[in-house]
Amino acid sequence: MLKQLLKYEFKATKSLYFGLYLALALLSVVLGVSFRQENAWADNTNFGRLEVILMVLYLSVIFAIAVLCFVSTVQRFYKNLLGREGYLMHTLPVTETQLILSKLITSMVWVLCSGLVGIVCITVMVAVGVFDPETFGMVDWDSWKQLWGMLYGELGAKFWLVTFWTILINLARLADLILCVYAACMIAHPFRKYGMVSGILAFIGLNVVENQIDKLLGTNHVNLFVDITYRVADVNVTGVTYGMTPMQTMTTAFGAGSGYLFCFVVTSAFAAAYFCLTRWLMKHKLNLE
Repeated sequence: MLKQLLKYEFKATKSLYFGLYLALALLSVVLGVSFRQENAWADNTNFGRLEVILMVLYLSVIFAIAVLCFVSTVQRFYKNLLGREGYLMHTLPVTETQLILSKLITSMVWVLCSGLVGIVCITVMVAVGVFDPETFGMVDWDSWKQLWGMLYGELGAKFWLVTFWTILINLARLADLILCVYAACMIAHPFRKYGMVSGILAFIGLNVVENQIDKLLGTNHVNLFVDITYRVADVNVTGVTYGMTPMQTMTTAFGAGSGYLFCFVVTSAFAAAYFCLTRWLMKHKLNLE
């Protein structure tokens, strides 16, 4: 039944995303062409204005996609499960777990697709606007291969380890953020008369608690991997330094791999806690009247 729920979710949301993706792709090509013609039309004021308008439209579409990802995540959960549509959804032969997972997976897929489309479109714009086919063919690819070989030789297996854990941890953080939104919606649901304020306050409260725990554990580092591979390596392992977090202690004692794993486990634990809270409130405290 989860497969059918996912099919329904993607069918209900794909038109909005595909329209914006197509607009972004077309603007990328048009902007790339305008950049290529910039030198020829350098003295043309109208051409300069057109470029500015196109760039504003391009940034607007990117912003619209980002907003759509957030709004769709909240709206599809709240209106579909806690609004009028909830009367139908909760009469289906599905569990609360399946309902939440269908929303979570759909939201994560669209966020990841949006990021991928953005990267591809920017690459296309630069390729069309900057790269000259003749010059591109004359690039010294042997030098690039040599540089890559030097980097890989310097990092070795650590490069792939960091890449793997970076992807895995960020996926866990994305799921954690979306599930935090769902939990906030469920907490605010009994206080519907206060509107969005109750949901925003619930979301802020959950994030404050999570951030404080992150600080205590040491998993809130912005430059997490740099801290693990370099800074933590210099910590004195003969005794616990004042102010060392569990994250730093584990990394120092057992190596960088344990630090990555610890960060992933903590993030996944928060996501699981939000999931369980959402499921429990939906099962025991849901009131659609």
